[in-house]
Amino acid sequence: MRFNDAILGLVILLGGLAIVLRASTFPATHGQAYGPDFFPSIIGTGLILSGLGLIVAGWRARAVTGWVDVAGHRLDRLVDAGLVLLAILAFILFLDRLGFVLTAGIGMYVLLVRFRGGHWLASLLITVALVLVVDWAFRAMLLVPLPQGALLPRLPW
Repeated sequence: MRFNDAILGLVILLGGLAIVLRASTFPATHGQAYGPDFFPSIIGTGLILSGLGLIVAGWRARAVTGWVDVAGHRLDRLVDAGLVLLAILAFILFLDRLGFVLTAGIGMYVLLVRFRGGHWLASLLITVALVLVVDWAFRAMLLVPLPQGALLPRLPW
């Protein structure tokens, strides 16, 4: 099943609008030029502009593509979508218990093996590198500690 870009654009536009509206309720930080609403507002504005672009492109292509194409329904695509949703749910449920490194590592590895056609060694190397870089960036550069979990010792950074 394939939706016209205008439909997806509308969803993205509404999501961006919700982010901007929610960010506008964040308290102001006194003595600084920007506060906690700054980055969410930038992201929300980017989503709104992206959504508008998709709506325009989808509106122009509607005569050729229609609004919804139900042909070409493939089971492997549904499995891929289900795995992504399952990985997100597992991340939410297990993050505090297992910590960021294990939770993100397991989820990313499973998805990479699936999307890279079973190349498990390359997927493992990519997973280890990216998870450790993201953990280091949050802890050392951004000073935002990610959940450590009970299974792994504290990482050196």
